[in-house]
Parts: sequence; structure tokens; C-alpha cells
Amino acid sequence: MTAPRSLKILKESIDKRRGVRYVYTLEVDLHENVDIEQLRAKNKGLHFKEITEEIPKAFLEQDSLNDQSYVIVGAGPAGMFCAYTLALSGAKVTLLERGDDVGRRLKKVRALFKEGELDGESNICFGEGGAGTFSDGKLTTRKNHPWIREVFDALIHFGAPPEIATAGKPHIGTDRLRAVVVNMRKALETLGVKVIFNAKVDKLSLENNLLKQVHCGEQTYDTPNGVIWATGHSARDSFQLLLDLDLPMQAKPFAVGVRIEHPQSLVNKWLNRGREDLDAADYSVVCNISKERSVYSFCMCPGGQIVCSSSHDGYHVVNGMSNYARNSAFANSGLVVKVSEKDFETTGPLAGMAYQSEIESKAYAATGSKYLGPAQRVSDFFKNRVSDDLPDTSFKPGLVPVNLKTILPKPLSQSLENALLEFEEKYPGFAGEEALLIGTETRTSSPVSIPREENAATDKIKNLFPCGEGAGFAGGIVSAALDGLYVANCIRKSNT
Repeated sequence: MTAPRSLKILKESIDKRRGVRYVYTLEVDLHENVDIEQLRAKNKGLHFKEITEEIPKAFLEQDSLNDQSYVIVGAGPAGMFCAYTLALSGAKVTLLERGDDVGRRLKKVRALFKEGELDGESNICFGEGGAGTFSDGKLTTRKNHPWIREVFDALIHFGAPPEIATAGKPHIGTDRLRAVVVNMRKALETLGVKVIFNAKVDKLSLENNLLKQVHCGEQTYDTPNGVIWATGHSARDSFQLLLDLDLPMQAKPFAVGVRIEHPQSLVNKWLNRGREDLDAADYSVVCNISKERSVYSFCMCPGGQIVCSSSHDGYHVVNGMSNYARNSAFANSGLVVKVSEKDFETTGPLAGMAYQSEIESKAYAATGSKYLGPAQRVSDFFKNRVSDDLPDTSFKPGLVPVNLKTILPKPLSQSLENALLEFEEKYPGFAGEEALLIGTETRTSSPVSIPREENAATDKIKNLFPCGEGAGFAGGIVSAALDGLYVANCIRKSNT
């Protein structure tokens, strides 16, 4: 066969299901006279997908929005990538973030870990870069969009490890992601974007179904051409602000549960098959309890730590994060149960938010405040009793023995029990003496969705553009960035 004109590695991963196999996805530019069907016949172990369409670029420097001005609320990946795209098109952009810049935010997060002191406006959920800044920096997504490559290229340009472009399960690590976020913000400022921190939007001025101004305390910002609303999944006061304008919103399904922690050496034993040259192993598990109920691992962090990700005083929430090296002695994952409107005790657009709040407030009360982690050995969870002692953990500032069944609704506890038994069969020790549960994992995704039209704006408020995870259109760093690009390109398209 004639050599291809070009060949590029798109993805490299390891398949550990039967031994250890390296799997590659390649992009190959073939000569026009190559017979694809003949290639398939001769290479039955390979899979081919022919790509013929021309994909429009997400990032285009042009002047289509030169006379326009936009306000973006929220400096997470959705807001930052939207700002980047609009600025490249010539728009004047003001980016408002309720929390601190990365440097000040890091100090407050460390105070939470060390002293149990929470800043309700600048924490693991709120601040520059959004909730993803203090996470594993995972870049996996179920979305399959050509712009993903542009998102990765941009992240690499701003300082992410180059291997994210080809890794099967790419991650940046929270230690490196913080620098990437700062570099991207500096690039935005170079393009003329005004980035303003400690700017919580607490009032909206509406006239003739158009937003005219957003207010941050005493400061007012005009919004002549539109507002991109990218506040994230934890901005509960922002949901209420929109509901007060009678904006159509809907409660949506999400998942609730706990974090489970194991020694990383145990997870390596399950999956690395004795290979000491392999990186810290990760797992993915799912148990279908019924047609409407499933339990699954969420945001698995090999070599990581469990962290307090509370965003409001009096509510306890946990999440997982890890550094680039993934060299902690612990592995953790969310172990969460799918919930829907049928589980919520109230009705209305914010019913899911109320469901989250009830569980989180119980978790906080059970620990006696200071954001200590309510924890229980899995073996004691089965026996419905408080643990006499707790194993070593990555969680700071510390743990309190609690019977998690007094915090979680009974349908969730029963589902978790059934799933843990099934996961134990697959991975011996998954529900063993070394397995630790810490509650509560409630912020897996937004409890609200905000409908939008084909032009990405809402039907009622013609220049309001819901965007990202908080609006129900994303579920992670990459999908949020993609939605930011989508909204920006919808705006650009409607102005060309």
C-alpha cells in the first residue's frame, strides 16, 4: 500500500480488561486512490471511520462583533472560553466572577482544609476557573465534537501538559490547572477582556424582555448586547435570581451519594496486574438497581484526596481532586445514586436544589460544624452502626464517625448497599475493612436546567444566554468549555 500523506496519533490508552494492551487511535490522510473497503478486508483487527466533512473552526479572529458589548457572569471554563471566543471576534467583554483570583482563592481553600474556615464567596466551587480548578483536572467527556481538539490545543497553549492531546483519559491535575487558568486570564486581558473578581451579581434590571443592567452591590454594568449566564452548578442564589424574573426553569435529574476511599495499592492490585511500571490505576463501576435507579462511580481520583467542597455556610459537601503526579497513597471516587423529580419532597424548578440542601445540612449538623467529614467504614454501613474507629484518610481537616444512613434518604442507602455488594464481587476489598465512606457527594451536576432557543438565548429574555454546567448543558471541564464556544459562536453567527 502507498504510504499515507500524513499520520497523527489522536489517542493512546491502555485496555486492562484482558491483560494489558495498548490501544491507539490514528488520523491518517490517505491518497485519493486508496480503496477503504479493501483496507477493511485486509485489516480485520482495525476499525476505520472515514471523515470527509469540513469542520468550521471554533476560534476565528474576525471583526464581526466590533461594535458589541457583552457581560459574562462566571469565570469557569464555560465563561472563560466564551469570553475568549467573543474577544477574538472583536467584542468588548466584561467577565464577572463572584470569587477571588486563583492566588487568593488558594489561600482560602487552604484555610478551609487546615482550620475548617469557609468563605462562602471564594472556595472550591466559587472563584477563578470555577469548580474544576480544584479537581483532578479531568478532561474526559462523553461528547464527541471536533472542537474538543481546539479546547485541548488552547489548554496546552496556556500551559497544560502536552500529552493531554493524545491520552485516553487526559487530566491536568489541580496543581498545574491553576497555572493554566491564570495564563488564560492574562490572555483574555491582553485581548481587552475586563476580568473583575469579587463581583457577585445580586440584581438584574429588565426592560421589554431585555436585560439592561447587572448589579454587583453598588456597582452597575450595562448590558447593551447580552449577558452570558455561566454561574456553575452551585450558585443557588443565582438560580433564585433568575426564578424571581419568572424565567422558565426546570428541575432535572442528577446523582447523590458519598465518596469512597481505598488505599491506592489495593486499586493497583485489582487493575495493574502486578505491573509496577503502570500509573496509578483508576476504575469505573456501575450497578443498575432498577429501570429508573442506578449507582455508579463518579469523578474517580487515583492517587488523590477527598476535599470539602462546601460553598454555603452550614452545608457539608465533598468532592475529589488530585495533583498531576497522582502520587497520594489513596484512591477515591464518588459513589452516587441517580435521583429524579420522583425523589424530591417539594415541587417546582428548585426542588432538586432543596433536596441537595436537606442532605447537606444534615451532614453538617452530624459533624458538629468546622467542616469535619462525616465518615463510616463500609463494613459498619452494612451493619447500620457508627464506626468505633476510622482508617487513615486523605480528608482534611479531619473526620467524625457518623452513621451515614441517618443522613442519606433510605432509597439511596439501600441502593448503595446493593451496589457495594456487587462491586465487592468484581473487586475483592471494594467493600472491605479498608474501604471508607465520607459524605456527602451532592453536586455531581446542576439540579436545574434552563431552556434556550436555537440562537442560545432564552425565549423570555431575548439577550440572556444560559451557558455551561449550571444551566444544565455541560458536566465537566471540557463539556463546559465546549458549551462556552457554542454560545459564543451562536452569537457570532447571528451577527454575520
